Amino acid sequence: MAIEPETSVVRVEGLMTAPVDEDLIILNMAGNNYVSLDSIGRRIWELLDSPIRVDELCRRVEKEYSGEQARIAADLLAFLTQLERDGLVRVSEV
Repeated sequence: MAIEPETSVVRVEGLMTAPVDEDLIILNMAGNNYVSLDSIGRRIWELLDSPIRVDELCRRVEKEYSGEQARIAADLLAFLTQLERDGLVRVSEV
């Protein structure tokens, strides 16, 4: 399913994570790989702890980080789409 602003997403449960300085490493056993998130990606990961609409996630990120609203939204959609492809987040019914 395509992730859009009105879509709710949540991170997949049971993934192993490890903080490394400001970054976060996620071990994806299903994909037999790992993903490294920088400090902004780590913050987004924290916000994905419970189901959240993408447009609300954008608003929260905009409050915490400076940048053009359209650019933040586009980057966030691309980031979430990649996380979904990697099996780290899923679309939520909530």
